[in-house]
Amino acid sequence: MIIATRALSTIVVLAAVAVSGAFAQDPGHSPARGVGTWKLNLEESIAPQGRHFNPYTVVVRRADEILDFTYHGFHDGKPYEFTYSAKADGEVRDMGGGMRAAMVRLPSGNYEARLWLPDGSFENKFCQIVVGGNKQVCLATLTQPDGSVVFFKQVQDRQ
Repeated sequence: MIIATRALSTIVVLAAVAVSGAFAQDPGHSPARGVGTWKLNLEESIAPQGRHFNPYTVVVRRADEILDFTYHGFHDGKPYEFTYSAKADGEVRDMGGGMRAAMVRLPSGNYEARLWLPDGSFENKFCQIVVGGNKQVCLATLTQPDGSVVFFKQVQDRQ
C-alpha cells in the first residue's frame, strides 16, 4: 500500500511540476506562450533512478498570474486526472492526498515548482520552453526521505 501510494503521488507530483514549465516565457513573447496541450516525450526524458515515467498529457488553459491546467494520465492502467489552478506566489498549497505544492514565478518568466510528497520526499523543478516554443525541457531533483538526491529530466512536446 505504501508503494502504491508513493507511486500515485509521484505521478501526480511529476505531472504538476512538469506543467509548471509550460508557463515559461522568453523575453518578447506573450504571457500565454505556454497555453495549449503538452505531452511527455518518454524517449527524451530521464526518469529518477529506480522509478519510471508514465505517459501523460497536460492541458494548460491559463498561464499568467494564475496557473490553470489539467493533467491526464494513467495509474495502474486506469485513467487518472487532476486540475491545478492557483497563483504562482510561492504559497504552499494542499494538493490533497498528503501532498503540498508551491509554484513560484521567477524574474525570467519561468516557473519553479516545489512539491512535498506524502512519503517525505521533496521535489524541486525548473522548466524552460526552448526556442520555437514547441518543446520544453524540465530539470529537477528529488530529495528522498533518507536525504539522498536523484536527478531527473522531462521533455514535453507541444501537441
